[in-house]
Amino acid sequence: MKPKIYKSLEEARCVLLKQVKKFVASKQKYDKEKLKIVRLEVVLEKAHPLEWLTLQDCPRKIFWGNRSQKEQYAGIGTALEVKDGKDGYEKILLTVTEYLRKSPKTVRFFGGMRFDSKAVTSPEWQDWGTAHFTLPMIELSLVDQTPTLACHIIIGKDTQAKLEILQTMLESVRVEDISIPDSPLIRLERHDLPEYRQWCDLVEQGLKNISSGKLNKVVLARSAVFSLARDYDPTELLLQLRRQAPQAFHFCFQLAPHQAFLGITPELLYRRSGRKIESEAIASTRPRGQTHEEDERLAAELRESEKEQREHLMVLERMERLLQQFCRKTERLSYLELLGLKHVQHLQSRVQGILQADISDSDLLPSFHPTPAVSGTPDPEARALIRKLEPFDRGWYAGPVGWISSSQAEFAVGIRSGLLCGRTLRIYTGAGIVDGSVPEEEWREIEDKLQSWQYLLGRT
Repeated sequence: MKPKIYKSLEEARCVLLKQVKKFVASKQKYDKEKLKIVRLEVVLEKAHPLEWLTLQDCPRKIFWGNRSQKEQYAGIGTALEVKDGKDGYEKILLTVTEYLRKSPKTVRFFGGMRFDSKAVTSPEWQDWGTAHFTLPMIELSLVDQTPTLACHIIIGKDTQAKLEILQTMLESVRVEDISIPDSPLIRLERHDLPEYRQWCDLVEQGLKNISSGKLNKVVLARSAVFSLARDYDPTELLLQLRRQAPQAFHFCFQLAPHQAFLGITPELLYRRSGRKIESEAIASTRPRGQTHEEDERLAAELRESEKEQREHLMVLERMERLLQQFCRKTERLSYLELLGLKHVQHLQSRVQGILQADISDSDLLPSFHPTPAVSGTPDPEARALIRKLEPFDRGWYAGPVGWISSSQAEFAVGIRSGLLCGRTLRIYTGAGIVDGSVPEEEWREIEDKLQSWQYLLGRT
C-alpha cells in the first residue's frame, strides 16, 4: 500500500509529531541493554532539504547531497553518535554496521574521519576526533524526487529523555519557504599556510624525494585562512557554494553554531549498493577557458599531457587493484574522460565491480582511503612526507565523508572543503606533485581550485 502523501511540510510535521506522541503513549516495553533504532516517517509532495536546514535553530546539523542532487539528506539533532576511534576507525565502522543490522534500510549514519589518524591533532580539530558518525534526530530527505520527513527513536538507554527532546524539536521545527540570496562574506584579511615562497620550497623538497626514487607522487596541500567580519551560518555558506558547483557532492557537518566542516567535492571514493560497488579516479587539472576556443584548447592540453596522464594513471591503477582485491568481477566504465566543473576541469576514469559475499564497509573504507589523488604513491612514504612538510593539520580535509546504511553506502573524498571556527574560515586545497611538476604552476592550480570559495569571499 502506497503511503499517504502530505501537501506541506507543516502538515507532515504535525502528522509526525502525532506519531511520536502515539509511540510515547503506547509505553512499549524494551530491553535497555539491547539498543534498537525506530524510524517514523511521512512522505510529502515537495521539499528543499538544504533550504529547510538553514531555517532550523539547532546547534547540530548535517547535510549530504550527491552529484546529481537526486539524493539530498538534511538532519538536525543527534539521536545516536559513534565517535573517536583513536585505535583505528575500523571499530567505529563495525559498531555502526551492528546498529544498522537491526534497523530499517532507510536509516543512515552520516560522518567522516581524519585524513591521517597518526598526525598530531591541532586545536581547531580537537572536537572532531579521529572519526565521527551521527544518526540525526530529525531528517528531511529527497530521494528520486520523493521528499520524506522522518525522526529516529533509540530504544535503550536514555530513551525517555531523548523522546522529550525529540517532541520539543518537532514542535519548534520551522517549515516556511525560504529563498536565500547570494551574499558574499565580508572578509578582513587572508593569509596562506604555507605562503608562496615556502610553498615553492616544499614542492622542491617533494620533487627531490621523487627524483631520489623514494616515491612517485606526493600530494601537497595549502590552507588559505580568512578572518571574517562577523559570524556566518555554515548551511547558508553551503547553499551559496552549491550554486557555484552544482555537479559536486555537497556536505556540511556542524558540531556547534558557527563551527562546521563543509565542502563541494567532485571526487567519489566509492558507492555501494548491495553487492555492486562503483569508484573512480579523478586527477590532473586545468582551469576552464574564458571562451569556447580557450576551453577546448585547455581540455586538449590536459588530455594530451604525458605528465597529467601519468599522474591520473597512478590513481586509476590503484583503484582497479582494490576492486580486484574485493570483487569477484570488475570492469572499467570509462577512461580519461573530461570532467568539466565551473572553474576547473579534470581527467576522470570510472570503474565498478561486484563485491565478494563477505566484504563490508569496515573492510572497504580503510582500504580505499587515502587514494593517490590526496596522498601519493607509495602511500606510507607519501603520508610520512606530508606530515613532515605541511605546516598545518589537515584534520578531516581529504578524509572520507559520507553515509552508511544496511544496504548502501556512499563516500566522497573531502576536498574543496573548509573548516569554519567562529569568525575564522580555513579553506584547504591540494595539488599532486610528480616528476615534471613546477612549483609556480602548482600554486596557480590551487588558486584555480579555490575559485568557488573565492566567489563567497569577494568582498574585503
